[in-house]
Amino acid sequence: MALDGEKIRNLRAAKGMSQEKLAILANVNKRTIQRAEKGDPVGLETAAFIAEAVGVSPASLRGNQLDLFEVNKKEWNDVVLVPVNSGRRVIDTLRTSFEAEILFDVEPTNDNIVPLAQFADMLAPFKPEPWQTPYEQNDPSQSEILQKQADVNALLPSLLDMGINIFLGSYSAGRQIPNYDMDEGCMYVRSNYPFESATVVLIVISDTSASHLMRKPTDMFVALEANGYDAKAVDDEIPF
Repeated sequence: MALDGEKIRNLRAAKGMSQEKLAILANVNKRTIQRAEKGDPVGLETAAFIAEAVGVSPASLRGNQLDLFEVNKKEWNDVVLVPVNSGRRVIDTLRTSFEAEILFDVEPTNDNIVPLAQFADMLAPFKPEPWQTPYEQNDPSQSEILQKQADVNALLPSLLDMGINIFLGSYSAGRQIPNYDMDEGCMYVRSNYPFESATVVLIVISDTSASHLMRKPTDMFVALEANGYDAKAVDDEIPF
């Protein structure tokens, strides 16, 4: 999370704190405070500690991500995540993807924990699990899908009223696609399986007011081809 460094400095100065004192109160080191005041990203827990030390909410310290991420400066391996207000789009995108990363980049409070938990429960049955067998995979009926889309649509305005946005983006990643072994009853891949293009969906639930977010995954399928990487050596995890 990128914080508003100038606001932190002003709040610290107003309370007569040095960077050292703020670091002690926030249970972090001085270097972390220096990074935060420069607008460099810090962890959610760190942001919460700093906010508590200066007496404000974590959300009020968020930096202006519009200044940090400009779509017109997008690099070839950047993924742009945009806000969505459609339950149908969220559910359908999950259902048609190979993998999905769902990140709750928002500080839970007594006020927002119920809708956040509800949203997590709504998405869970539709999050793809490539290593599940055909018998383990969720296969909802059309009526169940429609109902879940309607449930998400009903919940999104409540989250928006709390300043919480749902950001969604996708990209093509190189993956070895598992096969199902009917005799063993399990999914498997062999070392000589080629890496194929598979859709990975990124969903970030955040209290930022930015028009978009950006992520830079290292496993894009085009990156494997364009840079001549050894596909077997590629780390499948998405860095955040």
